[in-house]
Amino acid sequence: MISLKRPYGNTLFPWNELRANLDLLLDPSFPHREELLQFIWEQRLFDVEGLCTVDGEPIEVLEPGLRQSGSGPDLVGARLRIGGQLWAGSVEVHVRAGEWYAHGHHLDAAYDSVVLHVVWAHDMDIRTASGNCPPTVVLRERVAPERLVLFERLLRSRGWVPCAGGLAGVEREVVDRCLEDMLEERLERKAASIAAAYAQLGHDPAATAYHALLRGFGGPVNADACAMLAHALPLRVLLKVRDDAVRTEALLFGQAGLLEGEFRDDHPRVLQREHHLLARLHGLAPMPGAAWRYGRLRPSAFPSLRLAQFARFIARHGDALVDLVLRAAPETLREAFAVEAGSYWNDRSRFDSPAIHASKRLGDEAIDHLLINAVLPLRLFLGRAFGHPRPLEEARAFLRTLPAEDNAVVRGWRKAGITVRDAAGSQALLELRGNHCGQRRCLTCVIGMELLSEPFR
Repeated sequence: MISLKRPYGNTLFPWNELRANLDLLLDPSFPHREELLQFIWEQRLFDVEGLCTVDGEPIEVLEPGLRQSGSGPDLVGARLRIGGQLWAGSVEVHVRAGEWYAHGHHLDAAYDSVVLHVVWAHDMDIRTASGNCPPTVVLRERVAPERLVLFERLLRSRGWVPCAGGLAGVEREVVDRCLEDMLEERLERKAASIAAAYAQLGHDPAATAYHALLRGFGGPVNADACAMLAHALPLRVLLKVRDDAVRTEALLFGQAGLLEGEFRDDHPRVLQREHHLLARLHGLAPMPGAAWRYGRLRPSAFPSLRLAQFARFIARHGDALVDLVLRAAPETLREAFAVEAGSYWNDRSRFDSPAIHASKRLGDEAIDHLLINAVLPLRLFLGRAFGHPRPLEEARAFLRTLPAEDNAVVRGWRKAGITVRDAAGSQALLELRGNHCGQRRCLTCVIGMELLSEPFR
């Protein structure tokens, strides 16, 4: 009933092997996820000629509806002409019609809006909670089996990403649309994380900024340890001593659990004594020092050095964190984070461990990491909380002023044929690889949908 328009010119889709798998795909049990049927219906990837309900009523699909991820029917906003009558409402999709009852839809008034039940196999009629009987259409004989084999191959692919072999045939415009979607998804997900912290911290903007920025100073390896430190050392306590460099370091290192034991150098011994007094004064208990990780880190990223740099940052900006995050221009932020650790650290990266004498200023790569992973999510969430106009658009524009990140994921995409020029692109690629490709969520990706649709149009 449906035939291929043309072969797809790449190694991912060996069309000469497809027919060997068709017997499995003709089985009415449909060995795929329901999401594939939803996608096929939404994208109209089925034969529409003579489409009719199981009762023989002709169907004209004016708008198939849009898939939604929340509760309720699978697709909303559908417009259909069934038996000559125009219907507007929702569409529910199942592999077998009986799943309507297995999923409890007959008891849920939210499904009273369903105007069409789309199934792979019709094994029974169904009713809504209000007693209506939505018409049913069966897709089993209307979908090209080759399409199902293609989907199965994407799910089973052992490539770096499922569609790695097919990316060469995807137009750059499609890739760019996908990256825009992924960037927004990543920004919203990070903003939601900030929102959760904001609620836990009593809706305190300054404390929220402190927690996020300290976590950012930890880098990808010690972010969780820095989060523990933020809880062990409240901002209000740290700000009491911000004008005293020694006491600021004493609180940070002591609450980090890094002032335990005996030291040879005078500086850590002084910090140890100061922390002992301050901890007793404020009733503080340090976190376990074993939480910090040094393995496979360059000395410039050692947590001891990052905490010394954070001490200088707090001394300069601790009483204006929210203003800094919300209002500072990119160049001002870069200058604010370009802090240099105290003179003790000029020839140290850890206590009692001599190193090459050099200024210990936070590097450009670390600052970029802070801007991308701490400042931008804070700016997006707090901007919305304070009623700033267009915070999402500002976040996108900010990321486009930063260079693309250089990490294993971005290099992997480059090898697969997708390159980006700025941090907006690299953040999108990280989101795509981590939260879509890794879970084989090809039907939530513009590239995956294009690959599944194009060869059959």
